[in-house]
Amino acid sequence: MAGVRFERSGRVYFVDAGGFELQVDDLVLVDVEGTVRTGRVVVAPAQVLVCELVGLQGRILGKAG
Repeated sequence: MAGVRFERSGRVYFVDAGGFELQVDDLVLVDVEGTVRTGRVVVAPAQVLVCELVGLQGRILGKAG
């Protein structure tokens, strides 16, 4: 799981990291409800210690750029 933002001050989406090794500030391609968007990692998988989210809001398809 990773936290991704699509806008500089937008909300954080928690998504399935898909096993990618991600760091904060990486650009990623994310599938959100069938739409592929480019976002920036703001919470790396290693930073997620406890999560009480019922469902993830998308999944990372790969790194962008």
